[in-house]
Amino acid sequence: MKDRLEPGEAPSKLGQIWDPTIGAFRAQRLPLALSKSSVPANTMNSTTNGQQFPGPSTSPSYVSTASSPTSFGTNRTVSSTPTSWDSLGSQNSTYSGQMRARSKAPSRAMPQNWPPEIYECILQQLKAFHEDPRSQSCQTCYMRDLCSLSLTSRGWDKAVVKRLYDRIHIVGHDSKENVKKYKMKAGVRLKLLRRTLRERTFLAQYVRELKAPRVQPDCHSIGKDMINIVASIVMACPNLERLVGFYAIYGHEFDRLTHALSTRRKLKEYLWLIGENAAITQRSHRQLAPGLMDPEQKASFVNYHTAWSALTTLILHSPNQGILEKDIFVNAKTASQSQDPRKLRGPGILHRLPSLKHLCISSFDMDDFDDFILQHLPALESLRLQDLEGVTFWGLSEYSRTRNAFSLRSLALVNVDITYISAISNLLLHLKNLKRFTLVQDTSPEVAEGEIVIHPIIASNQLEYLHWEIPVPGTANPNLAASIRAKGFPRLRTLRAPCDHDGILQALCKPRAQCELPSDWSSRFLNDLPPNSLRAARGAAQERIEQAWTKVQFRVIVEEDGTAHEIFDFQGFIGTIGSKVSYSLEPDVLGSDKALVDFEDLVGGREDVGGKNFCRGGWNANHSGGNKWWQHAQRPRYRPVELAKFF
Repeated sequence: MKDRLEPGEAPSKLGQIWDPTIGAFRAQRLPLALSKSSVPANTMNSTTNGQQFPGPSTSPSYVSTASSPTSFGTNRTVSSTPTSWDSLGSQNSTYSGQMRARSKAPSRAMPQNWPPEIYECILQQLKAFHEDPRSQSCQTCYMRDLCSLSLTSRGWDKAVVKRLYDRIHIVGHDSKENVKKYKMKAGVRLKLLRRTLRERTFLAQYVRELKAPRVQPDCHSIGKDMINIVASIVMACPNLERLVGFYAIYGHEFDRLTHALSTRRKLKEYLWLIGENAAITQRSHRQLAPGLMDPEQKASFVNYHTAWSALTTLILHSPNQGILEKDIFVNAKTASQSQDPRKLRGPGILHRLPSLKHLCISSFDMDDFDDFILQHLPALESLRLQDLEGVTFWGLSEYSRTRNAFSLRSLALVNVDITYISAISNLLLHLKNLKRFTLVQDTSPEVAEGEIVIHPIIASNQLEYLHWEIPVPGTANPNLAASIRAKGFPRLRTLRAPCDHDGILQALCKPRAQCELPSDWSSRFLNDLPPNSLRAARGAAQERIEQAWTKVQFRVIVEEDGTAHEIFDFQGFIGTIGSKVSYSLEPDVLGSDKALVDFEDLVGGREDVGGKNFCRGGWNANHSGGNKWWQHAQRPRYRPVELAKFF
């Protein structure tokens, strides 16, 4: 066979073309499927095995003389012999020109068939960017970016739509433009959301969390309308799990929002704000508890908990002298006779919730909640008791011996006023699975008169986190320090003591070089800070650290032949080398001056962090679209306070 092809001579084999770069024949890559240019014009209406194949409208530049089987099992003759060298060269040059044009064309769009894990990873990073406390963004900017992503492709729309509607946060007031456009006083965005969820029920299936703007206490009529709008949105979301940032006071009267939430079978957390009722208050002037609530009021309140089989977190708080009868909490008469308190029949709501794990009871008087009710609580993982007059150190000691108390992982006692430290010792001794313990009270628990003290007086083998806050000086801090020094807490890793008066607890933890935050520097020399202020605690801890720096802890002398060549002085520090306990003075809620989260942080609507009060979308102000593209109405930066922080 010849090595070269003369002008006008056809190639000897099918699929070989002349390559001038190498001066020889090379194999040609044939298409797997027949292209329009390789099918003759006269095959426009040709059929194979009864099937019709459309042909091109123009004649091909070359045809094939070989026979090749088609995909349908028949032989089809297609001629591909070029008529001349010029036709072959023109075809090759056309192909090269197309490839050069493709190389200069913009790159293809992103693929739309990514695995769901890739979309989820990108969306998680976007969420973390917007919700970072140091970010200049807000919830409005985050939702707008999700909308932009959903418009890029079908794949992104499928991945974003669930993320866009599973957690809906509507923050701040409506813009003046929307109020004027829709001619409404308030709730413009809520009504638009309600219309969308009602018209597109498949979107309402995605909603798991809803945050509505906080109700202003000075606008009663507007607040009532907002409650009704939120109730209608709740009824449109069958899979709702939590309603955050919008808490209405329940005064033992029917309201649409409470009724709507009672029908959500997948609800996981709820906060009761029990308010004052006029009829109950008048009845309390004539008679004593129990019996202040009508049977209808009891029945309606208990029936609200019937459908909450998935509820895991329940908080009952009485901010305005609200009243609940004792049998509303537990059915004590039957609880002492039954082995399984969750199968009780009676008005007790706590035994009607099979998935209940975290419970907080706050601000009820002794006629509503006392030691006897404490003994019959169901098995829980987390318990917080706050401002309860009827709970005493004796009741806590007895509760720690009950069977249902063994499952506790976290226990918080806030303003319960435990008199003797032996009650705390009994709690930690009997609660074998306890990992978090919080004690906040004004008075210092002391050793009972005549009691023999053996260190460690307080001990726990499983405790990992301890919050110890006692503003009034006493023997509580020295007893705790002696117990830690005696290895009474072998697994303790975090100690938060805002009222460490002499620094004796700080000296038992890991040494720290800095306790203050940059925002604390301006308030170091202020004298009007409250005693339980975290800024004051951090300032006092930092002063102890800096004072230790002025003293030489130990000195290293380098000698040779009895002559001292160099001397190194190492400054002092506060702490214990080798300790596994970290000294913490950070709050539960970022930006708060109190260490422990309280109901003011939850109900009061903390929507600002570190002085960054509002956002207008300025984080993306460099966009070429200008202010009309990136700006939005002034909205506060909302940082949600989770109910889980209470435990």
